[in-house]
Amino acid sequence: MTVEHDGTTYRLVADGVRSSLSDGPPMLWGFEVRVIDGDRTVGVKTCFVSRVSVQARDPEALDAPGEILYRVLHELAYEKVAAAVREGDLGDELVFA
Repeated sequence: MTVEHDGTTYRLVADGVRSSLSDGPPMLWGFEVRVIDGDRTVGVKTCFVSRVSVQARDPEALDAPGEILYRVLHELAYEKVAAAVREGDLGDELVFA
């Protein structure tokens, strides 16, 4: 995904997803989204996406194959990160979706 701020286009690239450890279904997933300008990472947004957010977006994703769940997780995180970048917040931060 790309997002623009102040005439510069940044790429958002998500790293691997990790789920919360529990005896029941995962309640939280975490991963990093890198904000990249050309070849340079200008910020790392550590994203946490809750089960409630996934269920609100696409309830079927919770029981779907991983690639479908990951798509929803990334969409939710990218929306939050893109909004921050558009506002000029390029630095490292925690993002909750």
